[in-house]
Amino acid sequence: MMTEPLVSILCTVYNKEPWLAQTIESFLAQERDFPIEILLIDDASTDGSKAIIATYQEKYPDLIRTFYNQENQGIAKTWVSICQEARGHYIARCDGDDFWLDKQKLKKQLSLLADNPQAKWSNTDFDVYNEYGELVSQAGFENGFIPLADTFEKMLATRGFTMASTWLVERELMLEVNAELDLTTSDDTFNLQMDLFQRTELAYLPEATVAYVINQGSDSRPKDFNSIVRRFNTLLRTQNQYLDKYPNSDYREMLRILLDRNNRYELELTKREGSLSQVGIENVTIYLNRGGKGFNQEDILQFPLAQSDAIDFQLPDDCSMIRVDLSEIPNFFKEVHLISKLGQTDILPDFTNAIVLGDAYIFPNRDPQMLFTIPVDLFGRDLQLKYEIYEVDDIHSDDYIGKILAQNFLDAKAKIRQLQRDQLKFEAALRTVETQQKDIEELTRLYNSVICSRRWTIPTKIINFFRRKK
Repeated sequence: MMTEPLVSILCTVYNKEPWLAQTIESFLAQERDFPIEILLIDDASTDGSKAIIATYQEKYPDLIRTFYNQENQGIAKTWVSICQEARGHYIARCDGDDFWLDKQKLKKQLSLLADNPQAKWSNTDFDVYNEYGELVSQAGFENGFIPLADTFEKMLATRGFTMASTWLVERELMLEVNAELDLTTSDDTFNLQMDLFQRTELAYLPEATVAYVINQGSDSRPKDFNSIVRRFNTLLRTQNQYLDKYPNSDYREMLRILLDRNNRYELELTKREGSLSQVGIENVTIYLNRGGKGFNQEDILQFPLAQSDAIDFQLPDDCSMIRVDLSEIPNFFKEVHLISKLGQTDILPDFTNAIVLGDAYIFPNRDPQMLFTIPVDLFGRDLQLKYEIYEVDDIHSDDYIGKILAQNFLDAKAKIRQLQRDQLKFEAALRTVETQQKDIEELTRLYNSVICSRRWTIPTKIINFFRRKK
């Protein structure tokens, strides 16, 4: 008789071929001392997802169970049906394009739930990746990339987020909540989260255990404005339905949340009326990892973003790692340097989400970041952050980024053409050298054939005889 699993890992799949193998491998990599099962359900994919699922089931028949919808059912129906197949005490959810980063994710969440008996539901922090597998942002909740909605009121008022691919939920609770799910919804997690909050507290692990992959054109990232309108209007209808469904909710708390959110939105709109680079509005934030505790909002240095600046600062004794956030919006820097004042040496970043072009750092996405490890015995604790932003507002400026990049492009093309000409000259010279080398080899052969011949040898002997007579 098979041992009943403690955790059922459920993965819903629809056209996730590029990412699916990585997702499944991340389940298999979990370090555990408890039984699990992996349930994969394909919702009538039209790509190669089904073949990938079948391959893994054949390879791990005792661990993986597979299910296939003959016709596309949508996420809500697919989720409800696969939950009914789960045998574990807990259900762990992961979408087919996300993947787990921490090999001890499940162990950590089980321990968290054991320490918080009032909670039957757990989530964790996450890192954000784009569809090409490139890291966009680390610790999405902790660094504020996406706010964590950890109460019903926050969830309903802000259309919040708990990151479903990090969930670990008691199965019986999940089945109870599923029974109330609107099976026509295009975003099942919004409804599920609000019903879960009415039944249990959420235990949150502030560690990034999952990679959240943002795909352009997905339900959460529609490509055209009409799709955005439909999605937002659907969410609004759902919000109104849940106001009626749970009339005893804390309306005053929701009003406070909305007032605060409205104030922040108005400030954001005011920002956008200014320059694109947001000089004087955005901040440069230096996060200090003190005592190896990670980055947080308490241990920071903050300075107004300027067109150019040289910021002197000193590392605390218990800090040798920093994260530099050069504003919170996409931005374009002509140069960025972290300089050790001890030796006037540039310290290179361990990581950045910029496109690096020489000294230039081009940050095409929100939340520009640079991570540095500083060996203080080598560089000391007195540092300077020096930067200059490209001009992005005044198209008449000689320093306008469009002009700079266009000129750099033209210069690069000119260098390529010159290199091509030099290559042709080199190849012609090389052919000349090769021809001359062959001529020399032929002359050497002829010379050797002459001096070694009998007709050459006899006169040489006569000449040498008369030389001796003298």
